[in-house]
Amino acid sequence: MYKSVHPRQLKFQALIAKSFLSVFKKWYRDMTEKSSEINESRNAVVLVVAHCILNRSTRWWQKGQSAERNFGPVNEITRFLSDNKIGAFQLPCPEYTFLGNPRPPATKDDYENLQGFKEHCEQLAAESVNHLRLLVEKGLEPKIVFLAVVGIERSPCCGVNCTPRSIDGETRYKKEKGLFLEALFEELKKLGYTIPVVGLDLHQPEDACRKLTVLLKKCAK
Repeated sequence: MYKSVHPRQLKFQALIAKSFLSVFKKWYRDMTEKSSEINESRNAVVLVVAHCILNRSTRWWQKGQSAERNFGPVNEITRFLSDNKIGAFQLPCPEYTFLGNPRPPATKDDYENLQGFKEHCEQLAAESVNHLRLLVEKGLEPKIVFLAVVGIERSPCCGVNCTPRSIDGETRYKKEKGLFLEALFEELKKLGYTIPVVGLDLHQPEDACRKLTVLLKKCAK
């Protein structure tokens, strides 16, 4: 059986609904403004990486050697990028673009004495830094910031703190940058860019990820 509703009750229900709608609109407006502020203030973080970190097929290889080490990316780095929503800028491989594969392992001295190779590194470094410059200058919103440059330890071109040298007929490792990274940081210096550098040991990639995590926390402050 239908029961009539008193006019006062209807008016009260209308007031409650109106009040709820007003509160909801204010809440939605505040949340939208906060979300907009977060999006505007958040930078797009990019990691600059040596070529073989994302494409190991460019690492030196000789016939008779297992090709397994030349397959795929360095999974720990790709996982770090994905988990932290970080982009990647892949540097060219000067050794592969100059010599290809197969090629033997070499020291920094070997490449310094290879005709035309130093100039090749300098050209690639200049082109790479120009691309980085464009990323910064064209990235008005969101702003692009570089977390670090990641090199490869024991590489003659992309070493950071462990680069092979020919000393007294033997290969020894010195605490210096590889040939390509030297050229790269010279070009960055010309633009006044200061980017941290991290060396990746392919035998212990987790160490580099820990260092990058520390840098990321500083970047977020």
